[in-house]
Amino acid sequence: MLTPENLASSLPLGDRFNGELVLAVDSGGTKTSCTLARIGADRQWTILGTGGSSAGNPRAVGLEASVKAICQSVKSATAEAGLDSFPCHRAVFAVAGTLHEPIRRDLCRRLTEMELAEECFVVPDLIPLVVGCGSSISIGLIAGTGSVAIGRDSSGNYAVSGGWGPLLGDDGSGFAIGRAALRVTLSSLESGKKNSGLVQQVCVALGARSSQEIKTMIAGTSDLRELVASLAPIVLSVANHADPLCVAITKRAAADLAEIIQSLQARMKIPPDGMNIALSGGVLQADSPVTHQLAKELSTRGFQAKLDRIDDPVLPILNMLAQPELPRRLEILP
Repeated sequence: MLTPENLASSLPLGDRFNGELVLAVDSGGTKTSCTLARIGADRQWTILGTGGSSAGNPRAVGLEASVKAICQSVKSATAEAGLDSFPCHRAVFAVAGTLHEPIRRDLCRRLTEMELAEECFVVPDLIPLVVGCGSSISIGLIAGTGSVAIGRDSSGNYAVSGGWGPLLGDDGSGFAIGRAALRVTLSSLESGKKNSGLVQQVCVALGARSSQEIKTMIAGTSDLRELVASLAPIVLSVANHADPLCVAITKRAAADLAEIIQSLQARMKIPPDGMNIALSGGVLQADSPVTHQLAKELSTRGFQAKLDRIDDPVLPILNMLAQPELPRRLEILP
């Protein structure tokens, strides 16, 4: 059971005559972004101010640091709008690492105590991809450093696929792409093969000239996941779109992401045609070869879906807030 926390603060009700003031916050493992907007009578939103801060995933940085990062982003957005002393009506905090209900409840309680808004909702960062897309049947796919997908069926049930982390999964992610590039590089160096463009570029990026130097670097790094994922942009760069090794890695990533989507679609019995698939994350940028290959892969598998690239993760949150009512209970299928 996944229940977004809704705790009312002690703030007096604000004047809604000119529209409802809302906060849309996206907080992940790298950064936190906040947008202050006004929702008019026509349920359209107008952005008044934006702000940003550091990572806010409570599982990665801890609860206190998460609250601090979120509050800082809100403070920056309200100050930019010149409304730092005016209470907001509603706030949706879409935060990575909050699928576990106790973490979500604790975070929401702390944010409510900070009186950031009259009503505070904390939801996992996946939820806005399917709730704010305007379609009752939808799938949201995030492929950044890691990979994970969420689906919503016609009954309003939700299911999550992937998100297993680098040890067990993260297929099709920046980490998986970087790992593939690193494996090709180490294999090439150890076999004495002529170095390809990809191998040379990986060596330059790591400041290494041999497999031994790369292995020493790997053994000494404090954040192996980030180091490996940092190599993904090399594979995805425009200059390497025709490189055979990069093409093979890209196709593998797209196939893995398509498999996550297909598994979720079959599990939730969602028709493969007519659904909406929202794409988010650095690997799935509009000009990424993975994005283009994923579209082909899905078509080959019989999907006739609308693919929407989400360039700003805050926008689906604003679309959620523009709805008359936010979902009070979110049923996550086991």
